[in-house]
Amino acid sequence: MLFSHCNILLADGEIQKDAYLQITDDKITYIGTEKPQAASDTVYDGTNQLLLPGFVNTHSHVPMTLLRSIGADLPLARWLHEAIFPIENKLNKHWAYFGTLLGIAEMLRSGVTSFTDMYFFGEARAKAVLETGINANLSMGILCLDDSSFEKAPMVQETKDLFQQYHNANAGQLKVDVGLHAEYTSNAKIARAVGEYAKEIGANVHIHLSETNKETQECIARHGKTPTAYFNDLGLFDNPTTAAHCVWLTQQDREILAKKNVFVSHCPISNLKLGSGLADMWALAQQGATLSIGTDGAASNDNLNFLEDMKLSAMLQKGLHQDPSIFSAKQVLQMAAKNGAISQGRTNTGTLAVGNQADIVAVDYHSCNLLPKTDMLSALIYAALPSDIKMTMVNGKILYQNGTFTTIDIEKVMYEVEHIGKKLY
Repeated sequence: MLFSHCNILLADGEIQKDAYLQITDDKITYIGTEKPQAASDTVYDGTNQLLLPGFVNTHSHVPMTLLRSIGADLPLARWLHEAIFPIENKLNKHWAYFGTLLGIAEMLRSGVTSFTDMYFFGEARAKAVLETGINANLSMGILCLDDSSFEKAPMVQETKDLFQQYHNANAGQLKVDVGLHAEYTSNAKIARAVGEYAKEIGANVHIHLSETNKETQECIARHGKTPTAYFNDLGLFDNPTTAAHCVWLTQQDREILAKKNVFVSHCPISNLKLGSGLADMWALAQQGATLSIGTDGAASNDNLNFLEDMKLSAMLQKGLHQDPSIFSAKQVLQMAAKNGAISQGRTNTGTLAVGNQADIVAVDYHSCNLLPKTDMLSALIYAALPSDIKMTMVNGKILYQNGTFTTIDIEKVMYEVEHIGKKLY
């Protein structure tokens, strides 16, 4: 396939105008201003469009599309116990499958080509991922509210089964991480065992970390240290780890996360809606931590429109530090694409370069909210809407184009979710 007459965001952050990009199978094989000599079966006219690397949503609970907007205006603890947990107890794998399909469609529509997800119903989520063609890192979210051994803790066997059956499925399209829900839903024995198990099988770790002040202060009361210091002392961060939220950090916490190369997933909209606070991502960046962006679940966002989280990731830091020069459009885009891909262990994507996977998004700038095309990157971060995204390609296959999903029967999915909602509520 050949993309012709496009603007192309190159790996160095510069935009090459009126250029060509060719893919063969699932790889980018040519980028340049001259038309390549190799023939192409299909030509995509990219006039007025910008080709970007696909976005990576590094923290989500995708089946929670089924719980969208419930428990509004409640703080995290009450939101979980009064609204979320009672509904989650009613879910089943069939419903979770359709909730996942709906969430994948919503993400593809906003340019997401890969996501990192922690939830239940691993097989249902894996089935949805493999059927749709999107990339994903899935985990189960191990937790333990008593003194059970690691082997008997909830979600441990499910994690092992998911890893054995699906890790690196379809040439790495689907990867399986080891999820530990949080400090307040586990104990030291379980947390240490999670780190040891992840190291044994060579898997990434995915956790919630210091999302609220209450969580952080109660951890200090229990263990005499912050959640970051607690998990670090237990060896969890000796594995490649994605830590979601990181709102309530000390300077020592930031130093630990940077030194241990922990990937921090910033979830600004969820943090704002639940009143969790404003995460100081600029301070983390100054320390040298690697930052990425997550939507969290649709129950606390309340959508999976990744463009909104990109915009707020930039604007909140500028406002928090009263400095409009920080968190440039280029830096936010790196968080959204390259950093997210690296956090998932995907080193052959995240930038548009010859040899990389063809995970590509096409944005049409012939739009009333994007014209004139004076600064295309700034317009992308601050003005773009999902309707401006005309194509989302994953591993060389178009999964979404001009409002149409090529691997999802969206009318059937919406019909099923509508009926699931009536049964749930």
